[in-house]
Amino acid sequence: MRASFWQTSFRSALFNRRSDARLHSCGLHRTIASNHLMTCRPLIAKVIVAAGTIAVLVACGSRYQAPAIMIAFSPSFPPPSALNTGTTAGIAAVVTNDNANGGVSFSCLPAGQCGSFDPSPIASNVPTTYQAPSAIPTGNTVTVTATSVTDSSKFVSATITINYP
Repeated sequence: MRASFWQTSFRSALFNRRSDARLHSCGLHRTIASNHLMTCRPLIAKVIVAAGTIAVLVACGSRYQAPAIMIAFSPSFPPPSALNTGTTAGIAAVVTNDNANGGVSFSCLPAGQCGSFDPSPIASNVPTTYQAPSAIPTGNTVTVTATSVTDSSKFVSATITINYP
């Protein structure tokens, strides 16, 4: 009787060099050096377990999701709670789980009255220089926002009070 593909594969994978593998009508048997003969049932159980494991791995592989990108202000360079007009402060944001390493883009509101960033965009956890506006904006505050370049739906914001010196 000629061995099937599966029988040959299992024979080469399951038996070491000190054993003698033979095919019988009920499937693959193994004779160990002490001439103890294993029955077909353990082999069938191994095949079923192996097939089940492969099926589970394939099914789980299609459901894997990479961790979500997260962004937060750096504890080393957080936005100040207050800043005088025309002065500067270093602000950095940390983006995690970004395999593209896209970095951070900074913006602020109210537009045209909130100051500027140099540079923007910038790498994650590298401070950008924020310059406060030269005049106090409406409401005396600006909202500074750091946005992930890779996923613009991920951002963090902080409010800075702008004062006269």
